[in-house]
Amino acid sequence: MTRVGASEPGGERVSSNKCDCGHKIDRNQLLQLSIMNLRCIAVSIILPGLISTCVYGQSSTPTPPPELKKWNVWIGDWNLSGTAKDTPTGPEYKVNWHLHEHWILNGFFVQVDQTWKGNGQELHSIEILSYDPVKKIHTVSGFSGDGWTWALTATFNKTTTTEEGVATGPDGAMVTSRIEWQFSSDGKALSGTLQSEQNGVRWTAFTVNGTKSR
Repeated sequence: MTRVGASEPGGERVSSNKCDCGHKIDRNQLLQLSIMNLRCIAVSIILPGLISTCVYGQSSTPTPPPELKKWNVWIGDWNLSGTAKDTPTGPEYKVNWHLHEHWILNGFFVQVDQTWKGNGQELHSIEILSYDPVKKIHTVSGFSGDGWTWALTATFNKTTTTEEGVATGPDGAMVTSRIEWQFSSDGKALSGTLQSEQNGVRWTAFTVNGTKSR
């Protein structure tokens, strides 16, 4: 048998299609075996990664923090009425205020859709109620159809909720606000008072009361 790479008389090298065991080797078979080996290596590398990714995805599904349950008292439709005053020197007027409060985004936030009727206008606004697990505070972010926004921090004490923060007008004017909300023992009635301050002058911006319809 002629070994691969051996020389024939005359100095020419020849290639054999046989191995030492005498079996004939086909080049296509060698190529197919090489491709199969590469596929096996690729699968052995990729498959563990896919399995670990699936396991990680299943175990890392976030859930709302239990502190958010304190907002439950607000969930529903509220019809409030009372009096309001937009500025320290402005006129006092009667107001009717409707709130529709519901959970959104898998229970991580509460959306409040509001309609404020008074002083000859109907104003719509939205609030987002949430909980900051890093600062460990409940927050209120508000946006009104007249360009006003507000950022408040809420605290809960039995049947009382207090919201404090700053409202900012479209012209950059800033008003400090503090709202005291008082719920009935069954959670179906509500009263609230907003105390505002601007440029060192304080006034009662609204006093309202009402009930939850559902």
